[in-house]
Amino acid sequence: MSSEQRIKEIEKEFTKLGFIDAVPTIMIGLGLHAKFGKGGEPIFEFLKNDSIVNGMLLVAAPVVLWCMFKAIQLATERKRIEKNTNS
Repeated sequence: MSSEQRIKEIEKEFTKLGFIDAVPTIMIGLGLHAKFGKGGEPIFEFLKNDSIVNGMLLVAAPVVLWCMFKAIQLATERKRIEKNTNS
């Protein structure tokens, strides 16, 4: 596989990571707003249940961390390929 093809593959993987990361990021945002928001009432009715909020945070955090780890790996690989191509 040529370096240009691999860079295109990496860009596709970044796009996939963005879609995978979107839902857990929203879950974390909603969970944090429900836990620490000062409005009194949460955005959605089901966020009044602390068990649901804690579960959302517990499920979403590892997915976001995995996406961050994978993104760093892909960025490092892309930078290495670009550096080798330009040399």
